[in-house]
Amino acid sequence: MKTGFISGTAFLYVVTILTGGTSWYAAKLQLSGVAPVISLIYRFGAASTLLLLLAAITGKRLRYSWSQHAAMAMLGGFGFSVAFLLIYKAAAMITTGLIALTYSAVVLLNVVNTRIFLKTPITRPVMAGILLGLAGMALVFLPELPAGSWSWLGFAYALAATLAFSFANISAVQLQGSGVEVLPLTGISMAYGALFLLGYAVWTEQSFTFDMSPAYAVSLIYLIIFPSIIGYTTYFAVIGRLGAERGAYTMLFVPLVALAISSITEGYRPTLLAIIGTLMILAGNYCVIVNKFKAARPQAGSSSAE
Repeated sequence: MKTGFISGTAFLYVVTILTGGTSWYAAKLQLSGVAPVISLIYRFGAASTLLLLLAAITGKRLRYSWSQHAAMAMLGGFGFSVAFLLIYKAAAMITTGLIALTYSAVVLLNVVNTRIFLKTPITRPVMAGILLGLAGMALVFLPELPAGSWSWLGFAYALAATLAFSFANISAVQLQGSGVEVLPLTGISMAYGALFLLGYAVWTEQSFTFDMSPAYAVSLIYLIIFPSIIGYTTYFAVIGRLGAERGAYTMLFVPLVALAISSITEGYRPTLLAIIGTLMILAGNYCVIVNKFKAARPQAGSSSAE
């Protein structure tokens, strides 16, 4: 059973990284004449509808308590509304590479927030792996920093988006701990996020337009199916299995996939520092994940002994 759990978690982990990494280029194709908040409403509105329909078809429980709905509204508000709006604001001021680097700091914020809100202890191997991964990510993007125009306000937006996403992670862990399954959790939370975005669009008097170009339409469909429906479902499943602090480590790999795509579509070429940084991220990932399963073994042994 343990082997199946590990292999299943590894599959979810890889799917999360691939869908998240490819979302950056697809999102870039969304920057047309349609306001970003309107595109996000289309994306999350359609994705949440399909997720809830799938949950209903598969017989998942869809009725929850007011407190659980409040937690899902918090997840949707922070993870699918505030975080994305702030990312788009940051993108207008700094490069996406800098945003991705800042966003990867969610692994560190999750460790701090799980300690504060969930009383989860911080072990030395986990902290060492996280710091090693963050240092590796810094090396990957270090050569890119001089090429981008720096803006402290843009960085503040990106950091605030990262913090909002971390709060969403904590809500996801708490909800799964209370018995909410991943499929309805993602669908209902995403629906709340779409409603918050709709309220923001009405408040700011945004025009509901649509771009009929193939690039916009195809990228929107891709974002709905892969990063939104599949990617977020697998991501919340991962953090449910590994915890918010370890599951969010996928966020360090997402920018690497985005860079690989950029090397094909935009001519990006990795430097020696980028290669070293990638190896550091892999080493940090090994340290964090392996320590998770090592920590679980003594507990299993003591339980059987009793």
